[in-house]
Amino acid sequence: RLQLQNSICYEKAMEQRKNDNQILIFVHSRIETGKTAKALRDIAAEKSELNRFVRDGSATQEILREEAAAAKNADLKDVLPYGFAIHHAGLAREDRELVEDLFADRHIGVLCTTATLAWGVNLPAHAVIIKGTQIYDPAKGRWAELSPLDVLQMLGRAGRPQYDSEGEGIILTQHSELQYYLSLTNLQLPVESQLIKSLQDHMNAEIALGSIQTISEAIDWLGYTFLFIRMLRNPSSYGIAESSLRDDPRLKKRRLDLVHTAASMLEKSNLIHYDRRSGALQSTPLGRVASQFYINSSSMTVYNRHMRPSMADIDLLKLFSLSGEFSHITVREEEKLELSKLA
Repeated sequence: RLQLQNSICYEKAMEQRKNDNQILIFVHSRIETGKTAKALRDIAAEKSELNRFVRDGSATQEILREEAAAAKNADLKDVLPYGFAIHHAGLAREDRELVEDLFADRHIGVLCTTATLAWGVNLPAHAVIIKGTQIYDPAKGRWAELSPLDVLQMLGRAGRPQYDSEGEGIILTQHSELQYYLSLTNLQLPVESQLIKSLQDHMNAEIALGSIQTISEAIDWLGYTFLFIRMLRNPSSYGIAESSLRDDPRLKKRRLDLVHTAASMLEKSNLIHYDRRSGALQSTPLGRVASQFYINSSSMTVYNRHMRPSMADIDLLKLFSLSGEFSHITVREEEKLELSKLA
């Protein structure tokens, strides 16, 4: 499958290079940037088409050779003389800046990169290829499709302002997902609210600020959110029956259920005081700390349960490592040696 994707990427890249266009190829891991760049370089060498990417005897060839000698990353040093390059957050700052400058000056023909470039660096190209649309989602424990926002952000890099009248975006995906991406590019997919997933944290922040002091104020506050609008427009996506919407057109009961549940969970975590008789909501010192430092209510629950008046530094670090914010952080291969020294 990867070999087929590399072959297709090469074919598309060659079509662009015939018109001297630059190509961005988005992959979904740091290690894959180097593998893809090397694979494309090897295919070009096998077909004796390397001169399509860097012309022999050109100034670009000399510049790339000189800069490759100064590069710190082994993969970048390997592919740069041939007009290919890689870019990801794991590169040294000097290497990233070098690649960005060379690409902006049109010395690099094909740049293999991760999505960080789409979000953080303004480096447009005439053509963009998204190599595969499935990424591993640690929260779900399985492979999942790229988010529509990521796909649109990557495709948004196609076409250089002031230079191109159009750009080309190419998505390599399974046939079963074809209709989904056609809908996406036609902007036919509705945007749904994700507020319910983090309603506790948002409510805690509003209570800490004093914006919400009672349950009735919380119900009104929820009525000003995008979540409320989407519940009215697309009730089935939020578990609301059509009959419930007819009986309660403003969904006041549903909003009450949501804010009452969130307030009860916050009270259980000792982040607020919740008087069920009067409906009063009041922040606690722990709640204010969570709001001030953007700490999830689930993490505050863990701290509240395990924190002791006196703890050794290592015990504190162990406690903080239990935070939900760190649940999907993995140890990278290059970090193992340093971590073994610290152990």
